[in-house]
Amino acid sequence: MADYIETIPQDKFDMYHFREGESVKHECDSVGSVLGHCTILDRRPLPLDKSGEIDFYAWSKDFTGLPSNSYEWQYLFFYSWSACDNTPVGAAKRIRHFLEQGLPKDWQKQMEGDASLSCYAPPSYIR
Repeated sequence: MADYIETIPQDKFDMYHFREGESVKHECDSVGSVLGHCTILDRRPLPLDKSGEIDFYAWSKDFTGLPSNSYEWQYLFFYSWSACDNTPVGAAKRIRHFLEQGLPKDWQKQMEGDASLSCYAPPSYIR
C-alpha cells in the first residue's frame, strides 16, 4: 500500500473522502484516500454496502486485517489526517512507520497536529 500510494499525485489525494463520486471499480479515477486508491491492489470482488457502493470499512478490514474501530486503523486511514498531513507521501510514511515500529503512543496528538509526526523522524535504530 505504501509503495502504491506514493505514486498518486497530490491533486488526486485527499484523506477526507474514500473517493469522490460513485464508483464500484477497483481503480479510483477521482480524488481519494489511501483506501479509495488501494482497492486496485486487490483483485477479489469488492464488498458493496446496501446502496451498492463499495463498503470501504469491510474492504479495509479484509485487506489489512484491521477493523475500522481500532487505533491502528485510525492511525493509518482516519479522515482527520486531512487537517495536518493530507499527502500521499505522509500516508506512505505512516504505513511504513507502523509496520516497522508499531503504533506511536501519541498517535492521536500527531493526527490532531499537536505533536510532531514520528513517521518523519529517522527510525530509532539509526539514532
